[in-house]
Amino acid sequence: MDASVNQKAAGKDREIKGAAGIQSLEKGLKVLTAIQHAGRAMRLNDIAAAAGMTPSMAHGYLVSLVRTGFVTQDRLSGLYDLGDAALQLGLASLSRTDFLSLARAAISQLAAELSETVTLAVWNGDAPVVVDKIEGRSDSVYEIKVGSLVRLWPTATGRVFMANLPDAEWEHHLRAMMHQGGEAEGSIARFITDLATVRSQGYAATLPSTVPDFSAVAAPVFDHRSHLKAVVTVLGRQDGFDIAPSALPLTATLRAARSLSLRLGASVS
Repeated sequence: MDASVNQKAAGKDREIKGAAGIQSLEKGLKVLTAIQHAGRAMRLNDIAAAAGMTPSMAHGYLVSLVRTGFVTQDRLSGLYDLGDAALQLGLASLSRTDFLSLARAAISQLAAELSETVTLAVWNGDAPVVVDKIEGRSDSVYEIKVGSLVRLWPTATGRVFMANLPDAEWEHHLRAMMHQGGEAEGSIARFITDLATVRSQGYAATLPSTVPDFSAVAAPVFDHRSHLKAVVTVLGRQDGFDIAPSALPLTATLRAARSLSLRLGASVS
């Protein structure tokens, strides 16, 4: 997408945001969004508090949302939850989502922000495979090409995949690889145990390993079923690439991965 197209799209966004809308519709959608973000059925008072309105006002919107099928109310408990119409709307949106196009836009923006190389990898059944790559404005990582496989160990990309996939999908591949590398069983066991930390913190970061002189940070992208969809990885030369949790490379990568997950319908905290 060229600059002129981006400028036109941004202009349209500004026109929409500045135009007069229908406030009652926006307030009704706040009620619907409150239930969506809760991830569970809710009481009227809780919905009102989350939407920033009084219970009587929230009730009025809920009546309309129930009538139109976007919200349902349990007859016994009185709790409100998303209805069939909301489900069908979400499914229709997902069916029209071109993940690779969304992902390419996201990693292009990330590469421009960090001036570093960004890759997108998916699981091919045996190992991660790079399906897209955007060069940064600084050094290129020629060792990584679209279509190339990524080692499970000791890469940041591989760690994120293993941390978020069932053990049965990768453990035998990992053990074979680490045994070939001369690693003892105790070392392999510790490495597998450490993957729990990767899963809990939501990312992996490594100093130069398989690509000489380059460090990496990687973060997972999830779909609407909370299944791992892909991994976004940023690589930069060690001497100028900070992999600390609070540094820009990681915070920007996490932001991009979470944004992609949200576009796929994932519930991301």
